Amino acid sequence: MNEEGKRELKIFLEFGLLIALLAAFNLYNYVHNGSKLFLVVGIISILGLLGWSLFYILYVRKSEK
Repeated sequence: MNEEGKRELKIFLEFGLLIALLAAFNLYNYVHNGSKLFLVVGIISILGLLGWSLFYILYVRKSEK
């Protein structure tokens, strides 16, 4: 893997971790506080993480090949 590929992977993992932490925080707050807003934001965060992963796999990784 070249330097640019490593940089792309690092950026993907950093933002993926931040999105996952956001989802975990909101789902944790939903379980303990019961506010439906936390559930909605948690679900949106999970969908964002899935979209981010698909973007990386389908567009960034394909452009390397």
